[in-house]
Amino acid sequence: MRAFSSRRLFLAGAACAAAAASVPALADSYPSRPIEFVVPYAPGGASDIVVRALAPHLQKQLGVSVVVINRAGANTAIAATQLARATPDGYTIMLADAALVLNAAVRSSSPGYDVAKDFTPIVQVGAAPLVLFVPASGAADLPSFLKQGRDRPMNVANAGPGSLGHLAAELLQLRTQTTLVSVPYRGSGLALNETIAGQVDATFTSTASGMPLVKSGRLRALAVAAPQPIKEFPDIPTFAQFGVQGVHVLNWWGVVAPAGLPADISARIAKAVESAMREPAIVERFAALGISPSARDAGAFAGMMSKDLAAWRDVVARAGIKVD
Repeated sequence: MRAFSSRRLFLAGAACAAAAASVPALADSYPSRPIEFVVPYAPGGASDIVVRALAPHLQKQLGVSVVVINRAGANTAIAATQLARATPDGYTIMLADAALVLNAAVRSSSPGYDVAKDFTPIVQVGAAPLVLFVPASGAADLPSFLKQGRDRPMNVANAGPGSLGHLAAELLQLRTQTTLVSVPYRGSGLALNETIAGQVDATFTSTASGMPLVKSGRLRALAVAAPQPIKEFPDIPTFAQFGVQGVHVLNWWGVVAPAGLPADISARIAKAVESAMREPAIVERFAALGISPSARDAGAFAGMMSKDLAAWRDVVARAGIKVD
């Protein structure tokens, strides 16, 4: 499968904008009823926290109720597929994350939607790199971990086949002379528990999930999959600081709608989201989750998704990953 280009995403967006010009009455009256803000995960995770933090501010900015809907399943594919089929009127939006493109990158068949054709990217709200964590009794540092991985297969837990943590481990294996065995669980919570217990050698997850366990002495953070150290956790070294180049694994969050959303409705939602992100309480909540705010506009957000899809498809092809 070939990657979709930023140009194709741009042309799709232009076509949506042209279609929107034919429905001025809808745009002029927007919003006139409650908006559904879909979270493609169960309550309690980072995406759910972000949406529930944003929703009251969007409600204030837009003047209508914003109802949070949790629609979990299939690594966000269930929610994304339903969103793709919804009416593009601005009354159903979703907080997508990297799983939206991962599903398309790892599956040999369609996940039920086309990343380039089925969505209107509205605004990116933030990003956070993954960190490699080991049990407190595990490797003392990244060089020790990689040495162990050259001597024997290392078991790395993840939240399921095709998850970001799974692909992060595959990328690390490609970049180093190590053998890393994927051990999938049903969710990042179980993967973390097994890592704490020493049943596996490591896991890739977010700072929001892992750092409290580091502070309590149950995990150790070896390296962050980002070009620079995390501002909130400057003591976690990058992979590059140990000579391992190109291990950059970012989860990102952004608001999307069905394809064909009128441009002025998209702009109204984006403006409301950007205003909410300037609120001190939102800034504080993002920092607590280890999320760096990033209010990329629709065009930049679309380009980032296209680039992300191409990069992960390359990793999947080189690693020989198959998820159905």
